[in-house]
Amino acid sequence: MGTGEGVRMVVRRDGYVRAALELLDEVGLDGLSLRKLGEKLGVRGPALYTHFKSKQALLDRMAETMLDDNLAPLDDAAAMGDWAEWLTRRARTIRRTLLSYRDGARLHACSRPTERSAMTPLIKPLLEAGFTGEDATHAILAVSRYTLGCAIDEQQHTESDHAEDPAASFEYGLSRLIAGLRADVDVAKPPDQDVA
Repeated sequence: MGTGEGVRMVVRRDGYVRAALELLDEVGLDGLSLRKLGEKLGVRGPALYTHFKSKQALLDRMAETMLDDNLAPLDDAAAMGDWAEWLTRRARTIRRTLLSYRDGARLHACSRPTERSAMTPLIKPLLEAGFTGEDATHAILAVSRYTLGCAIDEQQHTESDHAEDPAASFEYGLSRLIAGLRADVDVAKPPDQDVA
């Protein structure tokens, strides 16, 4: 396959993924299928299977694309700044994005990272703040899983089902989680030595 054809395949696949996200809003996760996507796009199954070997492969790409557009500006190294503020903004962005799609949180929960996903750039600001590699990975995962859990709970219940304000509850838990991480990294840092 030539370079031009490879680029066309990537562009076509991206268009299919974005169409699948539109379809998700129309039919929900349970109604989503490669067959329905093919009908929406006016293409036959083999054209889709060239890009996605299974429905799971499509779901994985959808979950990644759903977040990529909104997280890319935050994950730019120049924009990161303070690790705690960055991690807080990232969690808020993930929650807002998942809630903006019908069944967005469920889709993300049943997806698996694709080969484009990488933890290394995400833990860099935490490593620079004094986290160990293992603690930085756990911190990113803890905040991500907390955010996903809140979004799933919020999407599974109507507003009248919630005894509390879901946004306020999310913010409270997130602030406690970040405070705990900040306390842990401050304890792990050696105290500054006074120079005589």
